[in-house]
Amino acid sequence: MMNLRNVCKTPVACFVQSTRGMKKYPFPVTYENVRFPPNGQLKLPAMPAEPTYDLEKGEKKYKSTKRMIEARGVEEVHTELIHEQYGLAAVSGGFIDSDDFKFIQDRINKNLIDNQFAVWRVDAPWLPRTKKAQGTRLGGGKGSIQKYVTPVRANRIILEVGGYITEIEAKAFLLYLCERFSFPVEFVSETLLAERRRKAEETRMMNKNVFNWDHVIKYNMQNCNSWLSNYDIAWKGKYR
Repeated sequence: MMNLRNVCKTPVACFVQSTRGMKKYPFPVTYENVRFPPNGQLKLPAMPAEPTYDLEKGEKKYKSTKRMIEARGVEEVHTELIHEQYGLAAVSGGFIDSDDFKFIQDRINKNLIDNQFAVWRVDAPWLPRTKKAQGTRLGGGKGSIQKYVTPVRANRIILEVGGYITEIEAKAFLLYLCERFSFPVEFVSETLLAERRRKAEETRMMNKNVFNWDHVIKYNMQNCNSWLSNYDIAWKGKYR
């Protein structure tokens, strides 16, 4: 039988191999240039489901056509991030109704923590949408107003998120909100928009091909001015 006392007394050689290396840690994120909203409101405010009318001024509810022109083309004003952090932007035109505003407000306000804020960059619903009751015969004028929507053009900033927040944290609860809209929406940041502007300017400066939309329209190649619409000429064929 083996004697355990003798086994424990025998010396055991331990070989420890030391390795040297240098770890590179990322620099800590600082929030020196964060600009909070001037009104001090950090949460997303509730969007009214319908516009308010002043009866003393003669304002009243009105019915309108769908006005698809309000969502055509590209946005020319609200295309930059005011707070220079993160947000959601429309890829193409569409309409946002009050249910979408309510869902987005609830989701974002639940994910915001201290020193984080979110702001709307679009107007409240103002364009009426009418609908007739099911089973109603044709004719008899337009139906009653069912809801109000907000038209949005391509490249329009819908909302912004900022404060003491990183890009990974912002993407965590903004990416899945893009699927809520009935039109394509993407996550954008200040660095992403700056990189796109730089690439567009670099492409324009290095492009030596004179065959572009301006050249074609100017010299009326293949009699294009007879079949091109005003929208094709204004938006250079990029948007419909």
